[in-house]
Amino acid sequence: MTEPPTPAPPRVVMVTGASTFLGGYLVRRLAKRSDIERVIGVDAVPPTKDMRRRMEPAEFIRADYRSHIFGKIMATNEVDTVVHAATSIMDNHWPSGATKDAIVFGSMRVFAACQKSEQVKRVVMRSSTTVYGSRSRGPSLMPEDAVDTGRAAGHARDLLDAETYARSMARRRSDIALTVLRTAPILGPDMESLMRSLFEHPIVPTLFGRDARLQLLHQDDALGALEHAVSGGKVGTFNIAGDGAIAMSQAVRLAGRLQVPVIRPAFGLTVSALRGRPTLSGPQSHLDYLSYGNAFDTTRMRDEFGFVPKYTTRATMEDVTRRGPVESTISVDSITAVEQRVVSLARRLATVGT
Repeated sequence: MTEPPTPAPPRVVMVTGASTFLGGYLVRRLAKRSDIERVIGVDAVPPTKDMRRRMEPAEFIRADYRSHIFGKIMATNEVDTVVHAATSIMDNHWPSGATKDAIVFGSMRVFAACQKSEQVKRVVMRSSTTVYGSRSRGPSLMPEDAVDTGRAAGHARDLLDAETYARSMARRRSDIALTVLRTAPILGPDMESLMRSLFEHPIVPTLFGRDARLQLLHQDDALGALEHAVSGGKVGTFNIAGDGAIAMSQAVRLAGRLQVPVIRPAFGLTVSALRGRPTLSGPQSHLDYLSYGNAFDTTRMRDEFGFVPKYTTRATMEDVTRRGPVESTISVDSITAVEQRVVSLARRLATVGT
């Protein structure tokens, strides 16, 4: 495949998923750049008042990017660069029918509109390292070509389908520069996410006999990588992650939490008991991640894409602990309350066993 010519610097940038943390703050960053004339955020859900204020002077258009209106908005505003960040909905939501529709069908609509537009010359897609899955046997560092499409399911399958639509667009429009960023799990002091929720409680349930590898990406580096792609990043697919990996047990200690190993069949019930309310333990892929984790080869990120994260994985965890709402100490009352819940859980499990 011949690499398309480098397009002119972006003039009018449109960002989907502007009401998500990543999409909204990217709109804010791009709006501050003097070399970009206009920035337009699009989402079916309006951003919070605080987020909308932070976006200024960028524009926000409330529209469903899955509808035919999206293409008309692009044409009317002469958009030349599109950032598809609506996939960021998965940062804080478990996979469901609604998220599948947003990612798969939504991406199909977005890239079809880009393909039809004569003005669009650069497209950036935010994907995720979720596409690799987590398993006991595999490369120690996942390169970009390590995707096992035969094993992919759930959210990983949805993202791979979305990437397929993007590459299909790029094949039909050789003049469009396509950049796909597979971001590692994102963590940050300001960002609510499923990853951060693991460490927000005094007790962190982990899977018995497992100590997953975690390679993380700081929220600031995630935004920085997307901005870099917009301003002139290279064509291709790139893993985006902070240097190094840490074990789950190390992450728990850095967060000032206590670890409770739990057998896999009882994991969901344990999470509910420890948190004092019914809690979804997540899909099978989530339990696989907590079992094995993952680490990624970021050679192409540095050598070809030309981006170097400011935070390592360890520094990301330390920054969240230091600046975020997660308390660094555990009170005696918290430990007592957790002990009571664990005792209650043990009795319930014993009852089930008999």
